[in-house]
Amino acid sequence: MEKLIKILTDPISNRIIQLIRINKRMTVSEILSRMQDIPRATVYRKTERMLKADVIEVVDTHRIRGQIENVYALKNYFISPPQNGADGMKIMTSTIIQIFELCSSYFKRDDADVNRDKLFVLNYALSLSDRDFASMLNEIYAIVDKYQSKPITENSHIRNLYLMSMPSGGEQNEQEKCYSELLS
Repeated sequence: MEKLIKILTDPISNRIIQLIRINKRMTVSEILSRMQDIPRATVYRKTERMLKADVIEVVDTHRIRGQIENVYALKNYFISPPQNGADGMKIMTSTIIQIFELCSSYFKRDDADVNRDKLFVLNYALSLSDRDFASMLNEIYAIVDKYQSKPITENSHIRNLYLMSMPSGGEQNEQEKCYSELLS
């Protein structure tokens, strides 16, 4: 579990996961061609850790100049912990701590400018069926994939975009109760 938490809270590992998710199957060479800002040894090390943690799997191999090159795919589309509340809580807590540390580092910088850097937080409470929610997520993924597929240029900046979904709580909240009463 600790290996999985480290992988899911690591920005470089997340970039690799997203590249593989978008492209379905990738070799380290293909990943390196899309992540030219990351050293080759780092990409190899991160993919090896993801393989050992069952985040990715080898789905094919190619022989290139006498060397075997693995083709990787995500093991699961949604990277998630086993159905254990404590493990899920560890992953969520680690992710939130990572976000807090990134914010803390950002605001300690002398050149921090939230307008220039487009720093924002949004929170929407949506009342959607499971089908509508899945449809919305697919639309969001398509938009993010479109922009994530753009090549890195000298004007590019790494921007972290977090999307988190949580139910509103164990009991029906007041908004849901009012909505349910209107429908009955």
